[in-house]
Amino acid sequence: MTEPDSAVFDRLLEDVDLTVRRTERRELAARQRVHAAAGVTTLIYVLEGELRGATMPACSVARDGGQVTAVPARPAGGFRSGAAVLTLGRGTHTLEAACDSTVLIVTLDLSETAQRLHELLPEPLTLLGFPALDPAGAALASNMGIAEAQGGAGHAAPQAAGSSVVCRLMAHTVLLAVLRSWYGAGCAPRGWSARAADPQLDRVLTAIHDEPGRDWSLETLAALGAMSRSMFARRFRDTLGATPGQYLARIRMEDAKRRLATGTPVSQVSRELGYASDEGFSRAFRRHTGVVPSRWRWDSPNRTAPATRSAAPIP
Repeated sequence: MTEPDSAVFDRLLEDVDLTVRRTERRELAARQRVHAAAGVTTLIYVLEGELRGATMPACSVARDGGQVTAVPARPAGGFRSGAAVLTLGRGTHTLEAACDSTVLIVTLDLSETAQRLHELLPEPLTLLGFPALDPAGAALASNMGIAEAQGGAGHAAPQAAGSSVVCRLMAHTVLLAVLRSWYGAGCAPRGWSARAADPQLDRVLTAIHDEPGRDWSLETLAALGAMSRSMFARRFRDTLGATPGQYLARIRMEDAKRRLATGTPVSQVSRELGYASDEGFSRAFRRHTGVVPSRWRWDSPNRTAPATRSAAPIP
């Protein structure tokens, strides 16, 4: 991570303020579920045991000597001790305990000043191996939360004076630690720092990521960024190290890999990502991955029900 990128991320984190709705430590029996509701930001941290969320991608942490690096993962086994899942309220997410487990659940509201960061983060943000990146942050998280009362509703122990302030500060610290670990390990998607630093390019990249199968032209993308064609093309390449067409092709291939991994038929992926023929899509996919789409689809350990999106021809 370069210093300018780090400085951009630091400025975003400076704006993060939050209100804690609830912090609890919950004991889950096998097959018991925990839900992250829509409309609220939820941090779920696995203290012991394992949660399963087969549709959630994750970023794991690997150590090579003293180096800590990010490893993209499709956690077929689930989210084990040390995993963090941050949902932003754009939808409802459910995780199920694979065995007796203990989790920390923090529900909170982000301030208006934090919305820029909120808009840039993926939903959900998932990280495996948080203690390897930030032992102090993980230790703080392990000491948070009030266990659910055993004596029935309405019998929670009285809170000490100032406990709400302490709870808020602890939640704020842990949230920032998770975000910094996610970013510092290289888990942020390609082009993320450019989006954070440049609101005009952010609009363009958001549109490409939201609709990779659309018939994007240079003129349309430049208009989204409120720039001339020549200025946009130069700024895009200088910032991202690729032309808009090259970047779009990479995003389509990454999207194709995710769709194929969920069991979506090759012809459907080809059509929805804007390719004129299955043969053209297969050639492009093989150039990108080294294998044909059908091989990638059937070799994936995490196939589920297919997803759909709109499509249009590739430029």
